[in-house]
Amino acid sequence: MQGFSTRSVDDLVQAMGMTGISKSQVSRLSREIDDKVKAFLARPVEGDWPYLWITPPT
Repeated sequence: MQGFSTRSVDDLVQAMGMTGISKSQVSRLSREIDDKVKAFLARPVEGDWPYLWITPPT
Protein backbone atom coordinates (compact mmCIF):
# COMPACT_ATOMS: atom_id res chain seq x y z
CA MET A 1 0.00 0.00 0.00
CA GLN A 2 2.86 2.27 -0.80
CA GLY A 3 1.72 5.85 -1.19
CA PHE A 4 -1.29 5.64 1.12
CA SER A 5 -1.26 7.91 4.12
CA THR A 6 -2.35 6.82 7.56
CA ARG A 7 -5.15 9.39 7.37
CA SER A 8 -6.44 7.91 4.09
CA VAL A 9 -6.43 4.40 5.53
CA ASP A 10 -8.07 5.66 8.73
CA ASP A 11 -10.80 7.37 6.68
CA LEU A 12 -11.39 4.15 4.75
CA VAL A 13 -11.57 2.10 7.95
CA GLN A 14 -14.07 4.52 9.46
CA ALA A 15 -16.16 4.53 6.25
CA MET A 16 -16.39 0.75 6.64
CA GLY A 17 -17.93 1.27 10.07
CA MET A 18 -14.88 0.43 12.17
CA THR A 19 -12.93 2.52 14.61
CA GLY A 20 -9.74 4.38 13.71
CA ILE A 21 -6.45 2.71 12.95
CA SER A 22 -3.00 3.57 14.30
CA LYS A 23 0.15 4.24 12.29
CA SER A 24 1.66 0.97 13.50
CA GLN A 25 -1.43 -0.97 12.40
CA VAL A 26 -1.27 0.66 8.95
CA SER A 27 2.41 -0.29 8.66
CA ARG A 28 1.76 -3.89 9.74
CA LEU A 29 -1.17 -4.30 7.35
CA SER A 30 0.84 -2.76 4.52
CA ARG A 31 3.68 -5.24 5.05
CA GLU A 32 1.25 -8.17 5.11
CA ILE A 33 -0.49 -7.00 1.95
CA ASP A 34 2.83 -6.33 0.19
CA ASP A 35 4.03 -9.86 1.00
CA LYS A 36 0.83 -11.40 -0.35
CA VAL A 37 0.91 -9.30 -3.53
CA LYS A 38 4.57 -10.18 -4.17
CA ALA A 39 3.81 -13.90 -3.70
CA PHE A 40 0.83 -13.66 -6.06
CA LEU A 41 2.84 -11.88 -8.75
CA ALA A 42 5.75 -14.32 -8.46
CA ARG A 43 3.64 -17.50 -8.65
CA PRO A 44 3.93 -19.66 -11.76
CA VAL A 45 0.93 -19.80 -14.05
CA GLU A 46 0.41 -23.54 -14.28
CA GLY A 47 -2.34 -25.89 -15.26
CA ASP A 48 -5.04 -25.72 -17.89
CA TRP A 49 -6.67 -22.36 -18.43
CA PRO A 50 -9.60 -22.23 -20.83
CA TYR A 51 -9.02 -18.49 -21.30
CA LEU A 52 -6.06 -16.26 -20.65
CA TRP A 53 -6.69 -12.58 -21.34
CA ILE A 54 -3.63 -10.38 -21.29
CA THR A 55 -3.96 -6.67 -21.87
CA PRO A 56 -1.07 -4.30 -22.46
CA PRO A 57 -0.34 -1.75 -19.76
CA THR A 58 -1.89 1.64 -20.31
